[in-house]
Amino acid sequence: MTTTHQQHPRLGVPQHPLRRNVADAVLGGVCAGIACRLGIRTTHVRLATALLSLVFGVGLVAYMIGWLAICRDGEGEPIARRLEGQRRTAVIVYWLLAAVLVVLLVISRVGPTIVRPYAWSVLLSLVFLVVIWRGSSAQERLHLEQIAQALPVLGVASVRGWRAIAWRLVPAAILIVVGLQILQQVGGVWGAAVPALVGGAALIIGVLVLLAPWWLQTVRDLSTERRVRVRAEERAALVAHVHDSVLQTLTLIERSAEDPATVRRLARAQERELRTWLFAPDLIGSTARTDETFASQLRAIQHDVERDYGVRVELVVVGDAPLDERISGLLAAAREAALNAAKWSGVEHFSVYGEVEADAISVYVRDSGVGFDPAAVPDDRQGLAASIHARVEQLGGSAVVRSTVGDGTDVALTMSRVGAGS
Repeated sequence: MTTTHQQHPRLGVPQHPLRRNVADAVLGGVCAGIACRLGIRTTHVRLATALLSLVFGVGLVAYMIGWLAICRDGEGEPIARRLEGQRRTAVIVYWLLAAVLVVLLVISRVGPTIVRPYAWSVLLSLVFLVVIWRGSSAQERLHLEQIAQALPVLGVASVRGWRAIAWRLVPAAILIVVGLQILQQVGGVWGAAVPALVGGAALIIGVLVLLAPWWLQTVRDLSTERRVRVRAEERAALVAHVHDSVLQTLTLIERSAEDPATVRRLARAQERELRTWLFAPDLIGSTARTDETFASQLRAIQHDVERDYGVRVELVVVGDAPLDERISGLLAAAREAALNAAKWSGVEHFSVYGEVEADAISVYVRDSGVGFDPAAVPDDRQGLAASIHARVEQLGGSAVVRSTVGDGTDVALTMSRVGAGS
């Protein structure tokens, strides 16, 4: 059960129970929580922890143990108890401890003398951090992410300001120098392989620390670009679907206003389609079942247009192919072109021609009706822009619409089969 108890330090007034303090936390709030429990200044506890850390890293390990074992303000149980019974975490810890033992053994052989007494505490603390991350709550994980973003090496802001650059250059230079020195002293009791490996690792880590802000910014930019592209594609699919489905149905209802039965039928059919589309997002952009073919879908378009609009569609299909994402997008654009011909051309029949070749699939929709001027189409009419041009071009195809007032309309849709279905 989660509690909302919050501790605030008061000098000379010990508080119960012992909890990690959230309000005054720098990392995990262990020192601030102990200060509240003892009624002393937080600075004193932090200073004592820092001094203990100088004694072979004892203070650092003690802090990590307290982070695991002491409950955080606003939470009902500590991280250690939350991780009980998680076998996956236990396996990860075992492997990390094995890796720590190997690294400690290597450092004891070839590491600098000043590093050896503190290596165990630093490496063990890294293991503790992994365990803490896996067991932390959403609020604490957000706090840790903010700390990571503020670090001179990991934060994007580290590329600005001489102090931030110094914080990055100093550890990078140290690691590079240590790596070069170890590489120069290749040999010893273990031969050349292990020292070369350790020195090379130190050198590589130093270079990574030096260049961290740039490659982290690149990774973040790529991730942001991908999210923006996915949202744009989803929005395009939504706009195309609403236009193809809802607006077309509204046009049919307007034409059948004198026939209540037809209006009710169209409204019920549109309601069922919208419910399916809204509550089955995996169907977005899909126009047919994957077990159907290009030819069968063209015949379905012919049937739907003749049934709903009372015009005759002269269909010719040469060849056939199984459906994939690209062909489905081509068929959706062809359906829109056929609906436009049925609604606006003013003719009693028009033709649809589909052809499957080895390297491309094409659909042509032609009518000899009233035609229109493509340049004069208002910006708020997205039938051509979103449902035909954008839909086909987004999948790597081409859409050409030729129309002359009084001389009909010709829509040519082509999709390359190179890489189709990949």
